[in-house]
Amino acid sequence: MPKRMIKKEVHELDNAERVKQLEKIDKLRELGVGDEINLPQLVVVGDQSSGKSSVLEGLTGLPFPVASELCTRFVTQIVFRRSSSTDETIQVSIVPAAHAEDDHRERLQQFAGSLPDLTTESCEKLLNEAAKCMGLPGIGDDVEDLDKRFSDDLLKIEISGPDQHHLSFADCPGLFHNPTKYQTLEDAGIIRGLIEGYVRDRRTIILAVMDSRNNLANQEVFQMAKAADKEGIRTVGIMTKLDALQKGDEPAAIRIAKNQTTRLFHGWYCVRNRSTQEYNAGVTMEERHRNENNFFRSEPWDVLDKRRVGIGSLKASIGRLLSDHVAKEFPEIMKEIDVRYSNLEEDMAQLGSPRETAQQQLQFLIKLAGDYQQKTEDSLNGRYTKKGLHPSKLRMHLQNANQEFNDDMHRNGLTMAWRSTDESYHDFLTLTGLDNIETLENRDETMSDSESEREALSSRHLYETVRALYITSRGKELVGINPAVLQTLFAQQSSRWDSIAKRYLTKVITRISACHIANMMEVCRDKDIRAKLGDQCTPWMEKYSNTAREELRRILDDERKGTLLTNNHYFANNLAAARAERVVSALKKLGYVDGKDYTMSFKALTSVANLSNEAAAVQDIHDTLKAYYKVAIKRFIDNVVKQVVERNLLGPEGPLSVFSPHWVGQFDSRALASIVGEDSATVHLRSELSEQISRLEEARKICSGQSVVNGQA
Repeated sequence: MPKRMIKKEVHELDNAERVKQLEKIDKLRELGVGDEINLPQLVVVGDQSSGKSSVLEGLTGLPFPVASELCTRFVTQIVFRRSSSTDETIQVSIVPAAHAEDDHRERLQQFAGSLPDLTTESCEKLLNEAAKCMGLPGIGDDVEDLDKRFSDDLLKIEISGPDQHHLSFADCPGLFHNPTKYQTLEDAGIIRGLIEGYVRDRRTIILAVMDSRNNLANQEVFQMAKAADKEGIRTVGIMTKLDALQKGDEPAAIRIAKNQTTRLFHGWYCVRNRSTQEYNAGVTMEERHRNENNFFRSEPWDVLDKRRVGIGSLKASIGRLLSDHVAKEFPEIMKEIDVRYSNLEEDMAQLGSPRETAQQQLQFLIKLAGDYQQKTEDSLNGRYTKKGLHPSKLRMHLQNANQEFNDDMHRNGLTMAWRSTDESYHDFLTLTGLDNIETLENRDETMSDSESEREALSSRHLYETVRALYITSRGKELVGINPAVLQTLFAQQSSRWDSIAKRYLTKVITRISACHIANMMEVCRDKDIRAKLGDQCTPWMEKYSNTAREELRRILDDERKGTLLTNNHYFANNLAAARAERVVSALKKLGYVDGKDYTMSFKALTSVANLSNEAAAVQDIHDTLKAYYKVAIKRFIDNVVKQVVERNLLGPEGPLSVFSPHWVGQFDSRALASIVGEDSATVHLRSELSEQISRLEEARKICSGQSVVNGQA
């Protein structure tokens, strides 16, 4: 068929109002946006031999063959494009199915070329060659016992020229209901899947074709259309082959055509296509239109609404429907373009700047490290952009860990409970029945950090432990306490600090590691680069973590194994308060109440201070140890947090400081290439993303009315 006839048939789908409404869609299709975002199109569906291809021929002017052996075995997409070239071109290609294997895909991609024109013969030859390329039977081939008779590959015919309007039609294989040795149930499933894929797209207008000789109730394509388009706003019913009805079947067909049997939102349209005999006789499209007009003027078809008969009426209706459909969908198309554009920009940002040379690679890593350090600084300073308990909120996690450490130390750090000042050493002896001559030869009061020793100590009365150690540690001193007693007792009382502090440090290192990983993922989305950087960073980070562990060991040794020292005045205050409380407690036991007047008994008062050397020593050791412990535990907690965590883990030589611009600046060219050098796949991906972004940038301008395409604003 001459190209001018193709243009004429397509242009009849247009009118001034629709051209204006669809201008932006035309430009988007010209850009190729339809390859990434669904744009409004028309799809012709129906049973086998229902006249689908003939309807499509009438709408487009393309001379589809009607030979029965060429029943559609794959989807044929016809795309009309407006181009700046003065000549019209016809390009053909095959789009492989998404699941196509590599060798099949490669073979299909080689099926590409151009045609000088489309005639019945050239179109028949094209369909035959495409079928064979897809691995399907061609004209005259035996289809019995073949593994493949239908394909979900797609034949694409693109007709471009300066006068074309951008429209897209798809002709799907026809449904069949009675499997044979030539077409199986499996084939039916393939066809059904192809059709459903199109009709479910909310931007597709469904041209549902029905052979008027068949029972409407058995037309599965209308059930599929209704399932996908529940309100029917995208579905147009088309009746064909009215001229082939048996005598007496006309009234039933007329009732359907008048929308009296199965009501469709847009009603029914009737067309008369060329028969096989007319094709063979060389009936032209002009003659086809005249024959169709004469047919619908004759009885009994002259009772039908003239606006719903003939290919011209169908074109006009489809044009209006397409215009309305585009107006409805265009805002969503704009949103999808914006989302797609943002996603592509994010993908490009993840690739970073090009890094083929050593200089580019170094600049890339320096920027990456700078971004990472900024994220780390935000994490440490509490400048959060994430919600909830995100790992990057490091300062929050550390503050919580510090509080838990403090609570754990005060709740569980003490081995044996302190005794109340109301409970005197004399009360303890009375309660336990112990005296100075108790056999102590088998008691070992040396310090031990084993779990079993700590458990044994925790269940004992502290006065018992103090008394035993006091008795077994006596030296040459006339009065007072052997300093080793306090040192040993403090080591026993603080024996749990080691495990609590190490548990806290492990938690902190885990939080820091999680923050590091989260921030790395934020600044570098390339998992391969992250893995390679991890290989470089991990040894250094582990080194700094071990330094923190060693610092904790030193602090523990200073507190638990070193000399008991403090200049903190709270020690003296606590000790003085404890001694005063013991005096008050003793006076209360004599019956004295604060605020009342008494006749003083010196004998009674002196009995308060009259303690044996052992009793005085045990109580004083207890109170001195308790006063010192209160000061020491606070100092220890602060030192662990400040020196171990803040200085060694979070400071300028901590694990989070490793990945920095200064550090990566020391890499040689070989190290740079191995970490961030781009392979050919990345270079290709960057090129593809750049092209897609450029196309969508232009698409956004088109949507906003700022673009000029082919000289038209």
